[in-house]
Amino acid sequence: MNREQVFEAFGGIDDRYVAEAARYAPGDADSAPERIVHMNRKRIVTFLIAAVLMLTLSVTAFAAHAAVSTPKAAEKVAKEQIEIWKELGILSPEVNFEGDADAVFEFEERDGGDAWFGRIFPHWFDVRFYGSSQFHTDRPKYGGTLRVDTLNGKIMSATIDAAADEDDVPVREEEIGEIPEANGQPVWYFYDNYDDIFPADMTIDRFCTLLAEYWGFTGYTIADTDDEYFYHQHFDAPDGSTLLKDLNGDTRENYYLTVFFEGDQEGAPMYIQLHQFPGYVTLMLGTGHAVG
Repeated sequence: MNREQVFEAFGGIDDRYVAEAARYAPGDADSAPERIVHMNRKRIVTFLIAAVLMLTLSVTAFAAHAAVSTPKAAEKVAKEQIEIWKELGILSPEVNFEGDADAVFEFEERDGGDAWFGRIFPHWFDVRFYGSSQFHTDRPKYGGTLRVDTLNGKIMSATIDAAADEDDVPVREEEIGEIPEANGQPVWYFYDNYDDIFPADMTIDRFCTLLAEYWGFTGYTIADTDDEYFYHQHFDAPDGSTLLKDLNGDTRENYYLTVFFEGDQEGAPMYIQLHQFPGYVTLMLGTGHAVG
């Protein structure tokens, strides 16, 4: 924190604290000077403590913002937060984003409007790592996008990809014919290696509990999912004891889980979504989903 930020933080202390600290208790100064001086000192100490606490909070906020003020800082913070997710048990211990980010993009604060239920998106960086797939086997096993909130330094949304290993068996395959995007490969192979991203025994309840702990929320509600914009589908909320890897079930195509966290922006949901792509799987969580 530099000198200018310190003065800016001090400037955030309400003038009322300064004024209150300078006031004497009511009474006759000549008749009870000791009482007046005693009460004044207590009041000064009280308001100085309050001022210090406010300054501490201001310094924390300024430090967090300064720590994520550049693309390089955002990449560093994103990797640090992934380690925290692993320590909390949100992710499997093997998850690792190797090397430097392939791209980092900065986005200004914006109002999501009706499409995002009035959510205000803070200033953030998208830190992107290109992972492996059926058509790009020379890339790292893990890839995705980590969206870092510049104010608190936490990941507010993430897409995490994990490529299947050579000895993994496809759960299904699709013939796609000869198309340029397939690099001459006529078949797409799909896998269910979600345990490369999160523990195999992870339930929806456990996952939401851990996310609430990370984001500092006090609880959550698993809600029905209503897609009113694209496929016009309704999905009943699943039981919280459902394994996260079974989130989509057999009939939930284009499905994303809707979760309301207590302490989040009022009426604005978070989402959890799973995908299978040729050669890799994906977990999406946070403020966005992939439908539409």
